[in-house]
Amino acid sequence: MIKVGVVGYGTIGKRVVDASIDSGFNVAIAVRRYTPKLDIAIEKKYPLYSMTGDIGIDVCGDFDDFIKDCDAIVDCTSKNVPVENFPRYKNVKVILEGGEKHSLTNFSFSSLGNYEEGVNKAKARVVSCNTTSLVRTLSPLKNYIGNVFVTLIRRSVDPWDIKGGPINAIVPVLKVPSHHGPDLNTVLPDINIQTMAVKVPTTLAHLHIVRAKLKTEMKKEDVRDIFENTPRIKVLSGYKSTADVIEHFRDLGRKRCDMQEAVIFEESINVESGKAYWIHVVHQESIVVPENIDCIKAMFGEKDKWKAIYETDKTLGIEKKRECYK
Repeated sequence: MIKVGVVGYGTIGKRVVDASIDSGFNVAIAVRRYTPKLDIAIEKKYPLYSMTGDIGIDVCGDFDDFIKDCDAIVDCTSKNVPVENFPRYKNVKVILEGGEKHSLTNFSFSSLGNYEEGVNKAKARVVSCNTTSLVRTLSPLKNYIGNVFVTLIRRSVDPWDIKGGPINAIVPVLKVPSHHGPDLNTVLPDINIQTMAVKVPTTLAHLHIVRAKLKTEMKKEDVRDIFENTPRIKVLSGYKSTADVIEHFRDLGRKRCDMQEAVIFEESINVESGKAYWIHVVHQESIVVPENIDCIKAMFGEKDKWKAIYETDKTLGIEKKRECYK
């Protein structure tokens, strides 16, 4: 039984905790301080550890005890905090999230892109929500496409966050390319990709507009069928906005209304003049959760990529027909 330690109980951390438990792992949580969000973990009697001494609640031990008690650690703390924690992670497998630099672990993971390279790794970084969606949509097309250009329209903050984000502005990323293209290349180095990004005043999701030059003749139906038969991609017809898409997952009764798939607007899929086009939606709060579970499985020796992905998807209730997993 793998004991997974999750550092941080915020947007990603609490979801990784739940998914790890559902996947049959033993789970413990380490936090820097008490916040009301922890009341759920306390009510559920999850083992809690303190990273900073007395935090005003009962804990099982300090951060050193936590590290010693775990087989794998998933550090979901805020950006740059994992850099401080990383030197302490000795004799334990470690997963960091996409806000950290690739150079910290020298291995970036995304299930559909490079699962096999993660087998028996000791340190890994699961790429960001935006990069995860790009890996998912570009991986099944990589033999058919040449260069790719993506415009990323990014949400400003998560729905619960009252501390920041543009109120009456569109904020461009003035560095071109934005970091998303180079980040994709840490997983899929052979894809020629350029990216530009803006941040807008919405909290629901990111949206990507993709143009890919084709190396072979295809029809839009071919592109759609590839997406339809790829795990963790959902093609929706008749939806006109990110609000529509999020409402779809509310109506499905998903826990926390999570949308762990990359969702493609079917009407946006097109092929014209040797280029493929589509628009997809990225739920920043949940899309990387399946990849974290897969990464744990790979690090502990599960060599069968499609078996791991299928079992994770089935556990999370997002599986497609079995023949998609090959």
